[in-house]
Amino acid sequence: EDLGRMVLQRRLSTIASKADAPFISANVGSRDLLHSAHVVQIWANSETDKWQAALTTIDQEQRRI
Repeated sequence: EDLGRMVLQRRLSTIASKADAPFISANVGSRDLLHSAHVVQIWANSETDKWQAALTTIDQEQRRI
């Protein structure tokens, strides 16, 4: 799981560093919630008019993992 998160983080960081990126930055993390669930989170910052492209790109990269 840790390796998968690191690979996804690297891919998203690489995408964000490009001039035509759909998002400005993105992060991947995980945590246990109240000792009952393990949650993996992906969050990103994008320009207002690019949120759909950002979501699509992040979804595609996550599915590739």
